[in-house]
Amino acid sequence: MTNQHTPYAPLSTADIHWKTDAEGHTVPTSQQFDDVYFSHTGGLAEARHVFINGNDLPHRWSLLDPRSCFVIAETGFGTGLNFLAACQQWNESAPSTARLHFISTEKFPLTQSDLRQALSAWRDNPTLQRWIDRLIAQYPLPMSGCHRLHIAPTITLDLWFGDASQSLDELIKTQESARVDAWFLDGFAPAKNSDMWCDALFDQMAKLSHANTTLATFTAAGFVRRGLIAAGFDIIKTPGFGRKREMISSQHPPSQPTLSPSAHNTPSKKIALIGGGISGVSLAFALKRRGHDIHLFEPNGLMSGASGNPCALFAPKLTVLEKAADHLPTVSFLYAHRHYQALNDAAKNSDQRVFDTIGVTDLLLPSQKSADKRRAMIYPYPKSLIHEALNDNHSSDEQINAIHQDLSCADIVAHVPMGGILYPAKIAQAFDAARPATHISASVIRISESADKVSISTSDGQEQQTYDFDQVVICAGFVSSQIEQSLFDCRKIRGQVSWVALDSDPTDGAKHAIKYDGYCSQFYDDALGSQALLFGASFVRNSTDTTISEHEHQDNLHKLRTALPTYCDTLNISDHPKFHGRASIRAQTPDYHPIIGLIPGQKRSFCMYGMGSKGFSFAPLCAEILSELMDQGILPISKALLDNLSPNRPRLTVPLDQSK
Repeated sequence: MTNQHTPYAPLSTADIHWKTDAEGHTVPTSQQFDDVYFSHTGGLAEARHVFINGNDLPHRWSLLDPRSCFVIAETGFGTGLNFLAACQQWNESAPSTARLHFISTEKFPLTQSDLRQALSAWRDNPTLQRWIDRLIAQYPLPMSGCHRLHIAPTITLDLWFGDASQSLDELIKTQESARVDAWFLDGFAPAKNSDMWCDALFDQMAKLSHANTTLATFTAAGFVRRGLIAAGFDIIKTPGFGRKREMISSQHPPSQPTLSPSAHNTPSKKIALIGGGISGVSLAFALKRRGHDIHLFEPNGLMSGASGNPCALFAPKLTVLEKAADHLPTVSFLYAHRHYQALNDAAKNSDQRVFDTIGVTDLLLPSQKSADKRRAMIYPYPKSLIHEALNDNHSSDEQINAIHQDLSCADIVAHVPMGGILYPAKIAQAFDAARPATHISASVIRISESADKVSISTSDGQEQQTYDFDQVVICAGFVSSQIEQSLFDCRKIRGQVSWVALDSDPTDGAKHAIKYDGYCSQFYDDALGSQALLFGASFVRNSTDTTISEHEHQDNLHKLRTALPTYCDTLNISDHPKFHGRASIRAQTPDYHPIIGLIPGQKRSFCMYGMGSKGFSFAPLCAEILSELMDQGILPISKALLDNLSPNRPRLTVPLDQSK
């Protein structure tokens, strides 16, 4: 049964008023709570005194095991100053290979522009500036739910936008063990923001805490202290900051006899990944970030199979905004956008960039909804994600004018500024440069699991070999169920893309990406030595034949010319061009959700497959989810969404009729 939970309320951003304090500094003030976020002269010092030293973090971090993960949870992200202070101190005190996982909630997130202005007060601090820049660069859109940011290779930030109690409730539902090591109990003054200082919230905090968890907060209000004690925390009064005579914190070392006995840390493991498409590559990056030793088995080269087209459209398929936090196509797109931007940032030059953020023009098809309903669906979203494209611009670019002419009869056209084009071959190059895993060019022919290991037998066509691992993940697309017979046998969908050479200047690069009843994009084809237009893809059910079909070429061209006739004429695409093409097989589940998690009946064997046609959008976030499941870590999604991905979900209990 699908997990039910309270719907997400509409999210409002912080209403910021800029005040001048007694020292003449401009400080951000919340109109919602009539309180300042921080003092310009003492904000950072207060964060260090109350939260960093109040939780004894410098000392505790200096004693960490190099492979450990330390978890901080905060109620009230605000301007992120506490988080930035933690990053700064972590860099000074913790082992270089240890990991910091920081979780924070915020009901009224600042806009990116307000955040930038608020944090400008600290840009004269050289050791803090780089953390400020990284936070601002990745700061998420104001949408409810969890946004996972990788601020540094060893620092992860989970920002839960929305009501704190609902966010903590989702964490409780998806946690297998109490993981929080320290609490930053922040927020505006209790007299002005009572919801953040209630017994129900303290009880939720206790459920996520263990016997060695610490806590600190700037207030010493009696009802706060009594509520925390009642929830199971051992609380003492300590000297406050500045004019605050007292604050409250846990004992050092803590003594929380009513909480869970211990924290959970995961040692480095040797893990096998079977499959080298976008799922396996994304998993390699995610697991390597956690310090594991990864071996990836793929006989045909990385980013081959269903992931091997010359380019891929990257655009979201959205739902109504109030359901977006539980909607995989939405949340995965937002995470994947940051993931691919990070790969771009790691590229040594522009030729190695995996992602062209050129935007996508979307006809919002196919749909059974009227144009008014589709317009109403996208209207509440941040305009930097999607907005209606008004076709009233004249351009000197002949191709742009042709597109405008073709789309002038459409009932609605949207623009996705964050969308664009991905280059699978360059993702493979990014893998080779970063080396998150050892690539073994062999086929897996047998997997056997015992109490303490998983053994994998392989063949490279000449000899067989056996390897032992702590865990294994099958992520081989539609072949996954052939490798492990107990896995759900997905529907096989053949998709052929077509592309033709263009006369455009090859220095122009990718110009236009358009989503209609299909999609098209320009790209530079190294093999042809010219600009090309890719379009498709066909959709043939229950076929694993990858032979190029002239009939499907013609079908792809027919759809393209029907949607964009003037554009085709402008590009001089005839009715009988010289086609180039590629066919691959997608694995599709009955409910269009991938299958992620522990294989039923196994203890060390996992799976991640069934991405359908959305692998490039789904895979990065799904890799994070599975990595946390494998480590019993902290999940960045709701329980409802987790249930929709489970290998044990009800929709997978009945096999598909593969003839339909």
